Amino acid sequence: MKEKSNIRLREVIVLAGAYIAYGVGASFGTGIALLQYHGALGTMGILSQLISCVLTISLIYVVTKDCGKFDMHDMDSMFTHYCGPYLGKVFRWFTVLMLFLFTGTMFSGAAATMNESFGIPISAGTAIMLAAVVITVILGAKRLIDIIGNIAPIIMVVMLIICIYSLIFHSDSLGGGSEILRESAASIRITGNPFMAGFMEFGLVIVMTTGYLATVASRKGTSKQEAVAGNVTGEGFLFIVKIMLIFAFILNASRIAGSSVPVVTLGASLGSWFRKLYAIILELAVYTTAAGMAWQVIVNVCPETSKWYKPLCVLITIGAYGFTYLGPFAILMKFVNLASSYAGVLLIVCLLYTKIVREPKMLAAQKESGTASK
Repeated sequence: MKEKSNIRLREVIVLAGAYIAYGVGASFGTGIALLQYHGALGTMGILSQLISCVLTISLIYVVTKDCGKFDMHDMDSMFTHYCGPYLGKVFRWFTVLMLFLFTGTMFSGAAATMNESFGIPISAGTAIMLAAVVITVILGAKRLIDIIGNIAPIIMVVMLIICIYSLIFHSDSLGGGSEILRESAASIRITGNPFMAGFMEFGLVIVMTTGYLATVASRKGTSKQEAVAGNVTGEGFLFIVKIMLIFAFILNASRIAGSSVPVVTLGASLGSWFRKLYAIILELAVYTTAAGMAWQVIVNVCPETSKWYKPLCVLITIGAYGFTYLGPFAILMKFVNLASSYAGVLLIVCLLYTKIVREPKMLAAQKESGTASK
């Protein structure tokens, strides 16, 4: 007899919010990643973003269901399932390394924003963000999801205000803005091919979010249906905002030309007070992403039940900040994005091979084992 479906709207909203919050850190909140992958392509960036979204929602649906079906409760078991015991270990630790580096870039973006918007010294801004992330991560996975899930609506409302204002009071035409953007953002563009751009961003997503999906699937008190609905809803809403932002970039290309923080630049058009408000919102976005990524890094080194968990929360987050000394924020983001994208392409191949070839054999073996034990 099948288990009765029980989907609670509040749980779906919290999970969708947590997914959104996990993905709107310094790269998305500033608009730099969106500009690198899609905005720099001009109007063709709409196509590349659509490709990425369709692939990502398919991935979320498949991975979230598989996590419940095959009892994949963490990053290690998930990568082992899709890539085998040996390559799975390689992917696990590569992903941990990338999350560690991403956490560092979050601190860099947060400190720079505090300094630019409020005159807070870089060292003080870093200390504030480090303390917030450490305290949140120490609280554990359940509290982490609850906290970042409830912050997400605030972030998205302010971003929508910027989008709508920029679309109404724009400075350029669609065709003219597209040409300006292709030329001004050529140096930071990931690729000039929209199909490759969509596929490569999907590669980045698969590396950065699969471990998070496994964590959500193991959340106590959450059904499989709620996990799927929450994650898919979160990605769907992000897609709508991303499409609006790409159009806003194109229609205001002359304003954001040369900017490494295009969303912040657009926000400044609403006035200095709004710029400061958005700076606070951006700090929340960075905080939610940094906390989520730092937690994944730490629990892959030791479980929450370990006596070393809390000390490692401090050591690992401080260590991640050390990465920020290797270069400017935009350059660090491009390096980590590219490395993750290429690794994600290989992971996609492994996932497809498992779904088509390995999984049917695994299910057949389980069926035979169950029949033999009766």
